[in-house]
Amino acid sequence: MGWIEIVSFLVGALSGATICYFGVMRQRTENAVERQMRELQEEFTAYRENVNQHFHQTANLVNDLSANYISVQKHLETAATSFAEPPRSFDIEENTETLPTPKPEFATLEIQTPTEDEEDAEFSGEAAAPPRDYAPKNDPKEQGTLDEGFRLQDQAATPPNAS
Repeated sequence: MGWIEIVSFLVGALSGATICYFGVMRQRTENAVERQMRELQEEFTAYRENVNQHFHQTANLVNDLSANYISVQKHLETAATSFAEPPRSFDIEENTETLPTPKPEFATLEIQTPTEDEEDAEFSGEAAAPPRDYAPKNDPKEQGTLDEGFRLQDQAATPPNAS
């Protein structure tokens, strides 16, 4: 065997090993991506199952709540009708005389004089004084802000467009 055959064998073996190495690495990366995708799919399936169980349990609880509400409402209706009817021991025979019922006292609108311990507001017979105008004035003869004619002449003298 010659050198050429040995070198060509080594080059062929080295190129074959390189091709196999990169082929296996590519398969490993594809396997990692497929594995990650499979894990995500399983996680999503588990999450979806949890959500379905949650809604199923919520629907059952709401149905139970509705049934309990209906039973409480029926109980209150029967109690109301039983409490509204007088007991049979209260039945009065028709031939007995009825007892006189006391007349209820109602509040009246009559004027009542205050008693000694109640105090009534004291008003004097004098007329109340009008409010005083404490706004500052330049001249004592000038009209105050509480006067009925205050600033009427100023508005009549100025044109409507002037500010």
